[in-house]
Order: sequence, then C-alpha cells, then structure tokens
Amino acid sequence: MQISRYPSQAGLTIFCILLSSVCFSQSRLREMKDSTGLHSYLVVRGDTLLINFDSAYLLNRKTFKLYQDTYKKVQNGNPAMKNLFANYEGLIALQDSMLKSKEAYYQSLKSNFDSLVTHSNHFVDKTALNISAIDQSLSTATSQINNIKTLLDQSLDKLKKENRQRIKLAVGGFTVGVGVTAIVFAIAR
Repeated sequence: MQISRYPSQAGLTIFCILLSSVCFSQSRLREMKDSTGLHSYLVVRGDTLLINFDSAYLLNRKTFKLYQDTYKKVQNGNPAMKNLFANYEGLIALQDSMLKSKEAYYQSLKSNFDSLVTHSNHFVDKTALNISAIDQSLSTATSQINNIKTLLDQSLDKLKKENRQRIKLAVGGFTVGVGVTAIVFAIAR
C-alpha cells in the first residue's frame, strides 16, 4: 500500500514544480547590454526585456525559420534564388538608369530655366534703361514745351504792344493827316 501511495505524491510534486516554473517565467527580466556581436536569446511570453543599445530584432519561431531556410538556400546556391538576385540586380540597374535619365532631364530643365532667368534679367535691365531714357526725354520735352509757351506768351505780349503801337501810329497819322488837310484847306480857301 505504501508503494502505490508514493506515485501520486511524486505526480503531485512534479505538477507543483512545473506550475511554479511557469509562474516564475512570467516575471523573468532579461537585460541586453552587448550590441557588438550577433546574439540570440530565447524569450517566452511574459518575459521582460531591457534593451540597453540602439536596436534589436525580435523574431517569432515561424519568422526565424523562414529567414534560416532562405539563408540556407542562398548558401547552397539555389537556382531560384540566383534568378531572384539576378532580377533584383537588373531592377536596381534599371532604377539607376532611370535616375540618371531623370538627372539629365533635370539638368536640362535647370539650364533652360537659368537661361530664361538670365535673359529675363537682361530684358528687364534694358527695359529699365529705355524707361529711364523715355522719362528723361519726356522731362526735356516738358521743359522745352514750357520754354516755348513762355516764348509764345512773350511774343503775344510783343504783338499786342506792336498792335497798340500801330493803332497809336495810325491814330497819330490820321490826326496828323486831318490836321495837315485842315491846314491845306484853310490855306486854300
């Protein structure tokens, strides 16, 4: 009877040990300080990670297996992988050629734009000089028109004075003529 009693106690003891290890695993703290090498750590659900460097990659078992299988295929020289790398390199070469053609197109547009800016600035400078010359010509023309107006006013004043002089001379001549005629009639009578 004692023999049959011990297996149940052993089973209970094993169950308690397994239960306690699961409970302990949930509060386990993992501190990662070394970032100089490639290290892998086994971490289970509930573990706390303290990462003391700039980057770390966490992979689950399925993703790790996918990366490991791909790495082995590349190492063994799988033809599908070689084709994939060849296609990838071709794509990179195509993108490089596209970038070069876009750079050439950009440089062409930039040179055209720079030429346009230069010609526009030259045109603006010439236009500014022409406007300045026109402004100076208008100022000179205005000054000359004002001088002509002054001369015309002076000429009109002189003509008015000469007309007054002519009228005075005509009246004076008429008066002298009437006076001489009166004297001539007075003497002739």
